[in-house]
Amino acid sequence: MNFLKIKLIVIAVIMFAASSAFAALGYDVTVNTSSLINQEGYLYFQYTPVNAVDSTVTLSNFKMDGSGLHAIPTSQSSSVTGHLFSSVTFANAPTELNDYNHGVNGFSNDIKFHLEFASNSLGAPAGGSSTFSLGLFRDVNGQTPLFNVSGINYSVPGTLFTIDLNNDGTTAFQTLANEATVTPTPIPAAAWLLGSGLMGLVGIRRKMVL
Repeated sequence: MNFLKIKLIVIAVIMFAASSAFAALGYDVTVNTSSLINQEGYLYFQYTPVNAVDSTVTLSNFKMDGSGLHAIPTSQSSSVTGHLFSSVTFANAPTELNDYNHGVNGFSNDIKFHLEFASNSLGAPAGGSSTFSLGLFRDVNGQTPLFNVSGINYSVPGTLFTIDLNNDGTTAFQTLANEATVTPTPIPAAAWLLGSGLMGLVGIRRKMVL
């Protein structure tokens, strides 16, 4: 095996490791709440496992103008830690609802936040998953949905979107209301720049040899 082939193999390994390390387990979420300006309501976050491996999802960079949030969450499971003012981490405990409910004094034009999934057990055979969802309701008990009132696709009325983290490490999302936009976080450009730079070095080396 010549030196060039060895270098190409090394680069392939590095690129594979980089793409794995930066795999898209993150999502940016935007909810258009312009139709609810100054109205009160409740944000209901939930992370539910079904035959799932242990995992977490962390909500960060929460942004909302308007009258703001209640000072403290309305309710919070023991498997959920943190606060929307900083970050909230949900563990997919199988014996709990794994939910976080926070009141809103008055909605603004939109709500934005970032989600990041993590697990040390991914790669298991498919068949189980954990699902993150957000619902918006007028009342604290979740009886009066603000969006997705009819519960399309057999969803719970009020639910805006769902994101599944599957046991095999894949993710999938579904938007259930036009007001919700869910965008997978792309692999950082640095990972691709690393690979393209290495490939460029190989090209230079090859020209010199020729």
